[in-house]
Amino acid sequence: MKTNQKLIKKLSLLLIVILAVSFSCSDEKINLEQDVALVTDDAIADYYYEDTDDLAGLVLLADEGANTGGGAASSRTITIQDPRFMCSGVVITLVMDPQSSPDVPKGEVTIDFGQGCTDLQGNVRNGIIKVQFVGKRFVNGSRVTTQFVNYSINDIQLEGTRVLTNISGSTPEVPKFRIELTNGSARWPDGTSAQREHCYVRTWIRATNPLNDSMVVEQCENKDVAATGINRQGREYSMAIIEPIIYKRGCQLAVKGIKKFTDLKTGKVVQVNYGDGECDRIITLNVDGNSRPVVVSKKN
Repeated sequence: MKTNQKLIKKLSLLLIVILAVSFSCSDEKINLEQDVALVTDDAIADYYYEDTDDLAGLVLLADEGANTGGGAASSRTITIQDPRFMCSGVVITLVMDPQSSPDVPKGEVTIDFGQGCTDLQGNVRNGIIKVQFVGKRFVNGSRVTTQFVNYSINDIQLEGTRVLTNISGSTPEVPKFRIELTNGSARWPDGTSAQREHCYVRTWIRATNPLNDSMVVEQCENKDVAATGINRQGREYSMAIIEPIIYKRGCQLAVKGIKKFTDLKTGKVVQVNYGDGECDRIITLNVDGNSRPVVVSKKN
């Protein structure tokens, strides 16, 4: 009888250990999924916002030499030779403000992708990007404000207001902009959404061939973090840029740089490394000294 009791006790202890290990593995899997979700949501939204800025910048650059005089408001359409615009249905319209002048051009650009525009890389854009500008693109103090009207890319809908201001020391060869996003939101097809606000400084490295341009993004001076937000799982976080984030035109994500995410409730820190410059969809997560690669899809 005592032998049976001892056996039952040992089996009970073994079962407790097995359950503890199982729950530990389950918790680890859940935590990993949450960490992956936090950084991939940010990576996707960040790239899509950068993409809209780049589209707007190309449009303004293409019309740089056009008449910007004052008088009655004028309207014209613009054609851009960029793979993202090479699809049927996209219409780009520029309307100059009556108060516009050659020294201080002012107006609004509407980039209308209609009901669906698939670019040469398979990205699908819908809706409208509205771009208001004041001042010449490469002159200190010029400002570009971007907003969205039912705009989505790959079924992820973007909202918010992005203001790009040309900052001192900028040059046409290497222009520099302060970028502030307010009321930012990215909504996924499943109805979940992520909110964010950020302040960046972006340096535009212009190449002889615009397709080889790159963007270097750092956080604003005198800011402890580059961004704050709430991800799709409801986790409130802050993000700091540890090493400058580099984007290349045509690449689906940043290609280099390191971000640090901090869960504002638990204090947990997750770092994401975008790699060594290769144009791929692989990022590396580092949590508590443990690193693992993650492949980020367009919609994740």
